[in-house]
Amino acid sequence: MVSLKYTITKEDYINFYTHVMWDAGDRKRSRAKNILKQLGFVLLFLAVYYFAGGFRFLSKISAGIILLMFATSLLPLIGGRAGTERQAEDFAEDPENASVFTDHILEVSEEGLEVKTGASDLKYSWKAITRRTETSAYYFLFLNAIHALIIPKRAIGSNEEALEFKKLLTRHLSLDADIKDD
Repeated sequence: MVSLKYTITKEDYINFYTHVMWDAGDRKRSRAKNILKQLGFVLLFLAVYYFAGGFRFLSKISAGIILLMFATSLLPLIGGRAGTERQAEDFAEDPENASVFTDHILEVSEEGLEVKTGASDLKYSWKAITRRTETSAYYFLFLNAIHALIIPKRAIGSNEEALEFKKLLTRHLSLDADIKDD
């Protein structure tokens, strides 16, 4: 059994939320598809505008329209990650969410995982974990598509503890659940 004691900080939550909603590999692909769709629409509009003769008469207005359309198509790339971080910060600053940022004791054993905080004592069987993502600073053990146990690697005190923790994860989680992201 491995017993970890840690506190989820606001920075931990912001890193988790930004990873899940912006940085994760499946999100990157989805974002790329959406941007390509938007650019495709812009190109289709420009083709129709060109063949309708729109560029012949109003060159300054046409150039403005083109720039505006490209700019609005590319805005998600420019400010999207920062917007995602702001959403996480808003969540973290809301007093109603203070219970997320408490001391945690996580006990990982052959039977599953037990998470104790000042407000709750939750037990999860290994079957409850649908996906595991590892980054350079965290383990995220997902219970569904967006809810996960956030385990900062700083909570693992020794190499022996890290090895035992990884052994338990490997033994009880299928390879399908294992994703490395960073």
